Amino acid sequence: MYAVATVFLCACGSSEEVQTKALETILEEYESCRANSESVKDCKNFVSRAICEYNGIDDFLKNGEYVDYHEVFTILVDKWKWKTLGYATEQRVLSEAQNLANKGVPVVAVNVEDKHKLPVLITKGELVKSAKWKLDVPNCAAFFPFNGPTSFINKSINYAWSKPDGVKIYARK
Repeated sequence: MYAVATVFLCACGSSEEVQTKALETILEEYESCRANSESVKDCKNFVSRAICEYNGIDDFLKNGEYVDYHEVFTILVDKWKWKTLGYATEQRVLSEAQNLANKGVPVVAVNVEDKHKLPVLITKGELVKSAKWKLDVPNCAAFFPFNGPTSFINKSINYAWSKPDGVKIYARK
């Protein structure tokens, strides 16, 4: 089983540089886990780890372990710590999500119409025009399931989903 690792912040760089390095490390470890896993049940906690370590929170830890990706949505809607910003079909919601992430507020997007409810971490960055979505979209990091597409960091949210329909965005209160 994957051991929980903690990223310690140091005074040797900006918090944004430290956060980016944390995501790079998590992505490397995730890719290694996927390459060496024996089951589709392996490597399912990396997105919750990324959300927690990037934002310095413990909302997605249970009994000292990061929860599997399919548990994140339940925590988002059941916890009093999170609020719904709205759907990604609205420019106002996407702009607010990027603005909050840039201020250090934890922000997560989930396609609530998908049975897996895969969460995607909204990261600091600039809104970019998406020809697919016909909206300006925020930056994100995505850790897809074992048999899913290639995971990534520092890309716009339209790389995670081909359209904004059903994508709901949550921010920590």
